[in-house]
Amino acid sequence: MPRSIQVLTPTLLREQELQTLSGAVLNVSGVVPNDPAETVLVNPIVRGFEAEIFVDGLVAYGDTAVIDPSSLAGVDRVEIAKGPTSTLFGGGTGAPVGGLINLVSRAPAADAFLNLGVRAGGDALIAPRFDWNAPLSEDAGLRLSAEYSSSDSYLDAVTTDRFAAYPVLSLRLSPKDAVIVRGLYTRIEQLEYSGLPTAIARLPNVDPFQFTSAPDAPDTTIENRMLTTEWTHRFSNAWRGTVRARRYESAFDEYASFPYLAFFPLSGTEAAIIRGQLPTEISETTLDASLLWQGRTGSIGHTLLLGATWDTVDYHVGSGFDFAPIGVIDYALGPAGLTFGAIPPITGTQKNDYRTLALYAQDELKFGERLSVLVSGRYSQYEIQEVAGAARLTEETYERFDPRIGVSYRLNDGVSLFAGYATGSRLTLFFSGDMGQPPVPETSESYEAGVKFDVRGIGLSGTIAAFQITRSDVPVGSFLVPFGSVQGGEQESKGVELDLVLEPTPNISVLGSFASTDATVTRDTDVPGASTVGNQLARVPDTSGRLAARYRFSDGALAGFGLGLGATHSSAAPTANANVGFGDAYTVFDAQGSYEWSRYRLGLSIVNLTDEDYLTPYQYLAQDVVRPGQPRTAFVSLEARF
Repeated sequence: MPRSIQVLTPTLLREQELQTLSGAVLNVSGVVPNDPAETVLVNPIVRGFEAEIFVDGLVAYGDTAVIDPSSLAGVDRVEIAKGPTSTLFGGGTGAPVGGLINLVSRAPAADAFLNLGVRAGGDALIAPRFDWNAPLSEDAGLRLSAEYSSSDSYLDAVTTDRFAAYPVLSLRLSPKDAVIVRGLYTRIEQLEYSGLPTAIARLPNVDPFQFTSAPDAPDTTIENRMLTTEWTHRFSNAWRGTVRARRYESAFDEYASFPYLAFFPLSGTEAAIIRGQLPTEISETTLDASLLWQGRTGSIGHTLLLGATWDTVDYHVGSGFDFAPIGVIDYALGPAGLTFGAIPPITGTQKNDYRTLALYAQDELKFGERLSVLVSGRYSQYEIQEVAGAARLTEETYERFDPRIGVSYRLNDGVSLFAGYATGSRLTLFFSGDMGQPPVPETSESYEAGVKFDVRGIGLSGTIAAFQITRSDVPVGSFLVPFGSVQGGEQESKGVELDLVLEPTPNISVLGSFASTDATVTRDTDVPGASTVGNQLARVPDTSGRLAARYRFSDGALAGFGLGLGATHSSAAPTANANVGFGDAYTVFDAQGSYEWSRYRLGLSIVNLTDEDYLTPYQYLAQDVVRPGQPRTAFVSLEARF
């Protein structure tokens, strides 16, 4: 494919003892994960811009990462597609402008088995899980994966409970027809953390691990329910049709006590704390039908895909904020005596409806053995209605056409050059400003070129890519519009990325990734004195990378043992586009070990091996706040297969 795509395999996820999506995507260049505590706040970032999380190829709303189950119990692999993806992927609020992260669920297998496991360790973590596979007949199979975890946190007072279940049913109705039904249920309960102001975070008398709000606040809860049905019919060896239908329902009740520094600035090491609630319900229905043809016209080979998508999202949110402070926190002393009090009543409601109708087509043309050309396009009709209370804020319909073209040329059996151009578009949400003018879709334009290699003789494979993405009509956070945004900005991200894997023998694997990213504001709102033009984009480091190695013992007394060591680096990144506060530059090390015998597997992992102290940007209402990185922590896991 003439674009940069990385896949995190089941082997990598298992050997690195990875438990969360946030931890997994650190292996890929140019990806900035969101912390699990930021699930209701932001998405992860790919190539400088927010990416959206897909599950089995279909989006789930997408405005924030609430679909992230914070568990990989039922995930087979993780796919990251970089750059705008509007041509084939969309729905919800549009399509990703920075890229997408796709979770691929495990599928039923031919053999019956039951895997039981438990993970325990630092911060009082206990996490039992199971993976049960049951062939029902030669033509049917059932698989159910689930995990429950309960833990404290290295942050004072924070506790988290999570549950995730992935039921999957596969049916072969005939030699030409197959149906697979996938379910997903997740529930997360955690005390919301509001970050530490950068202005005082590094003072010697400020404990970076303190809880920065009222510790008795109700937990924020997130619940997701999803059912996806996929029917595939093979008309012939050349033609195949697929119909996918999904129903997604999500509810999160967000409760928070936090400083709002725009209204109540810091006074020395003190800040006033306010409180609020934000109950939200989301329901989404998606239908996608496609037709695939693989054949030839003369000497030209074709892989032709034609499809249509219909997607509808209903979003309901209530808000209740009490701007009378519940108290004052002195960060030099901690939150002693701070209590949440009564939950503020709901004072505002908003109901947003989004509709997407899209037609797409893609043809991969092969000219001989070396040259491939990818041509695709997507016509989208977006509808948006936003109603606050009884006031209709927005009722608009937009039409967009987003093309993609790419070229790949194979120099030899192990090296290919590629280049591509694409555009993207998505709806602008919660728009408020510009003297009542209606919003316009946010758009992006991307250029990419690079080399892909797979040198079998030495076991070296990977991608080197250079890119540039321009994002236009950007919603820009504003202190003048609390909890809202204004539109009209432009941002640009450009850089170079490297992803490689070296496996000279079956015993040795080395993964390396590196990204140099120049992500800046190129046009901003014209609020006097508030321009951020030229500033680095929030949360995006200039340089980042990871190096990880694994050695597997296959002979002798140590057969069955495996050892891994990794290092993750990031330069300092700003907490907001204003570039007032920054996180730290850091390099942290991790280690893993495992032993497999008979039907059992024992695993050990240690994060932040050298116990590095560092602060990272934390996204909370676009404020200049940070969060401490996890200190050295060890975990152990035990699995049995029956």
